[in-house]
Amino acid sequence: MSKIRSDPKRNMKGFRTDVMEDIRCIVSKSQIYRAKEKATHLVEGQACEQYALIWDFANEVKRSNPGSIVVIGTNNETDENRFDRLYMCLYALKVGFLSGCRRFIGVDVCHLKGPHGGVLLSAVGIDPNNSNFPIALAIMNNESCETWGWFLSLLKLDLNIEKDYEWTFMSDKQKGLIQAFSEVFPGANHRFCLRHLHGNFKTAGFRGEAFKNALWKCATSTTVNDFSRKMGEMRDIDSSAADWFNDKPPMYWSRSHFTTNSVCDFLLNNCCESFNNNILDARDKVILSMLEWLVEYFMTKMQVNRDRAEEKWEGLFFPRIKKLIENNLAKTGDCMPIKADNFHYQVSCYDGSKYSVDLKE
Repeated sequence: MSKIRSDPKRNMKGFRTDVMEDIRCIVSKSQIYRAKEKATHLVEGQACEQYALIWDFANEVKRSNPGSIVVIGTNNETDENRFDRLYMCLYALKVGFLSGCRRFIGVDVCHLKGPHGGVLLSAVGIDPNNSNFPIALAIMNNESCETWGWFLSLLKLDLNIEKDYEWTFMSDKQKGLIQAFSEVFPGANHRFCLRHLHGNFKTAGFRGEAFKNALWKCATSTTVNDFSRKMGEMRDIDSSAADWFNDKPPMYWSRSHFTTNSVCDFLLNNCCESFNNNILDARDKVILSMLEWLVEYFMTKMQVNRDRAEEKWEGLFFPRIKKLIENNLAKTGDCMPIKADNFHYQVSCYDGSKYSVDLKE
């Protein structure tokens, strides 16, 4: 039990060798696996026992962090007390997100590897240092339009989102998600992760560096005219490649058509990818052990951010933003500003384009 508690993913070959050295006896692989399974049950408890304690866990979360929302859904077709799904948003995360983060939320799904499987839906924001900021999660049996709709509806109510056109969501176009968004957030801006879009682009037969570079040039264009020129360059490479985007409006994947409400020009859903990668150790646990692990992860992450902020964050700009600004400043050598008054400038660039800049805005 002590060995499994300290290292749940320990290699079975090495574990078997250690056991045989300890007891001076040959043991089979099946004996080792049965011993690990029994030790895991003793450490974490039986799955059926943990599901029975879900309601106690929800009450404890609400008691220890007042204002937190934990919603448990049951399967009424079989037994009204049979667990079916769970939504959780800690009050500290909700207040932190609404107080200091942009109106940008990435949503994603990952599969659970515990004894009963299922999926974990997550909503992750972006903090002022461009790091991921977890908001809410849900545990479901499967991924569908109905389960996504249930999760998004609770998220909308929890964050008190009324003017959904001011919000931006990013996803990988998961199963049933597009329809759920159209029902729950009909006015919200929706972006598609460019990595996922590029994967579909390659699947359609457009492989190679030329197509990849052409796609990224279109996606990183910041004006409509520049986007049109880059799409023309893609059409010169292969007209069918440009035609592939006819049913994929640029408002979903190009900066040139993004709204400014979210103040965020992200093209990749890295916030969710990073979150899913950080919780790998939790995804193979039994449900209650997994939830407790996640709560501890949220607490630790927030405190680490506080410590870093006190130690490293100085002035108006945070470390990553300051570095981003410095990199952009290094690229402006070929641009010429013409001052109109104390706050307005006209900027002429090396490619012949001109822009107006309002420092107040």
